[in-house]
Amino acid sequence: MTAFKLLICTILAPLFLAVACDKVKSEEPGKEKLPQKIKNVVILGNSIVAHPVKTSIGWNADWGMAASVRDSDFVHRLIHKIHKVDPAVDICYTSIAPFELNYETYDLSQLSTYRNADIIIIKISENVDLQTAEKRGFITYYDKLIKYLNSNQKSQIIISDGFWPSPVNELIKTYAIDHKYPFVTLPDLYRDDVANSARGKFENEGVGNHPSDQGMRNIANRIWDCIARYFQ
Repeated sequence: MTAFKLLICTILAPLFLAVACDKVKSEEPGKEKLPQKIKNVVILGNSIVAHPVKTSIGWNADWGMAASVRDSDFVHRLIHKIHKVDPAVDICYTSIAPFELNYETYDLSQLSTYRNADIIIIKISENVDLQTAEKRGFITYYDKLIKYLNSNQKSQIIISDGFWPSPVNELIKTYAIDHKYPFVTLPDLYRDDVANSARGKFENEGVGNHPSDQGMRNIANRIWDCIARYFQ
């Protein structure tokens, strides 16, 4: 996955329905206290959220790698689900792959646009060096990221691990459980069904390891299952 900066805020037409998800129920006071009406949602991830054109690796689109069209990546599927319930919700999303790659020195003020949304969905892991994450204290910086984004302590944080199996996923899962944040798990999608990835559909193996349209749909479904209750 290539690091880049992308900011997109959007309101789109609705589509699709939801299915499943793992979640950790919050028992901490205030964790589930949201405004009666959700006004804004932020989705932060990496190239699975969005990746600009990079012809050198055979990627010629600017949406979530490796969805076949924009509306098939998990972000746009999720946007459609939210807007089917409430078309007025403002939704912003961006790649924070630079944080994954350089979390020790990353300037969090670059994310000031995304602070204190009603719901903040964080789906990272894939670009974190699994060999050094624990030694370099990745979770300490991950915690700082979340505290920065939720500086008013009123946002509902939704945590997802990565699509690819990795020890980093366990660090993130443990963090979510310890802090009683709703948690979405994804690596079984990649591990258990090759059709969830685009392997064999791209010459570049790295691109092909990204979610296929089916994989993107399953990611969106799991996240939606965790946040649907906030839109009742």
